[in-house]
Amino acid sequence: MTPLVPIWYKRAMAEVHPLRAFRKRQQPPLSQQGLADLLDVRRPTVTRWETGVRKVDEDLLPKVAERTGIPTAQLRPDLAALMQPTERAP
Repeated sequence: MTPLVPIWYKRAMAEVHPLRAFRKRQQPPLSQQGLADLLDVRRPTVTRWETGVRKVDEDLLPKVAERTGIPTAQLRPDLAALMQPTERAP
């Protein structure tokens, strides 16, 4: 019998999370603990972000984006529209 896998896990694993891709691109590749140290968070937090269990908190987005070079819209696509500067009418 095949083990049941939650739908959220299947969706989360469909694409590689930007933080995981960042870790693997480093030379040598960063561990989750190494990334956690870089971002001043705990390792389980990085695990939860990468697996899709949790999203990067809005308060941490600027720091994560600055330290990794990953655009905030890529880290939190659900907030991308809210982060766009609004244009004012002339």
